[in-house]
Amino acid sequence: MDVIVLVGGKGTRLSSIVNNLPKPLAPIGNRPFFDLVLHRLRSAFGQHLHLILATGHLHEHFEQYANANQPLANISLSREREPLGTGGAIRNAMQLSTQKHVLVLNGDCYFDIDYCAFTQQVTNKGAISLAAAYVPDISRFGALTIDPDSGLITEFLEKGKQGAGYINAGVYLINKAEFLASTATTPFSFEQYLSEFAASKSLYSQCYRAEFIDIGTPEDYQKAQLMLKHLI
Repeated sequence: MDVIVLVGGKGTRLSSIVNNLPKPLAPIGNRPFFDLVLHRLRSAFGQHLHLILATGHLHEHFEQYANANQPLANISLSREREPLGTGGAIRNAMQLSTQKHVLVLNGDCYFDIDYCAFTQQVTNKGAISLAAAYVPDISRFGALTIDPDSGLITEFLEKGKQGAGYINAGVYLINKAEFLASTATTPFSFEQYLSEFAASKSLYSQCYRAEFIDIGTPEDYQKAQLMLKHLI
């Protein structure tokens, strides 16, 4: 399985705590956070995993990480030499994929799901499908409105609303050919692309009540130290 992981962001909100490492390599206990993500992927796909790291900021750290972990996984590096946006970074990384469908993840999130089962469940659902995580507070993330019968996303809600609900967990299965045909080489936001896609086409979601955390803020990074310590 070809898996693109977005790891090229600058992580400005976390810079007060971790300013010399890319956010996905920030330590959880004595291990890089990304070790936990890699473990989930290896558990799902085993020797069939082809990991494509979509790098940018502090690219050299991922070169070192890839070299150190090649015995565990087949790792390729896609480098963003100028800002491409999340959509452009995915498009750029897809040049290293040889498969019809590509799994795409955000590198700063841990989601305790079976990624292999997810890909099998959504492969025939459309050009793009996403995994939705149930969280007790949607205010930092925004939320999804999902049709309970079809599983189709009908609306992306803005951040700030209170309460529990399903959010976009940053996990997507994408039909590579359809994505490349529908996007341009100019920089663009994948999140904006998704919103427009959902408004005009069928965007399917697979919903999960599983452990999820995004380490993008100092508060959630500290929370991850406790939430994930059993995995270290």
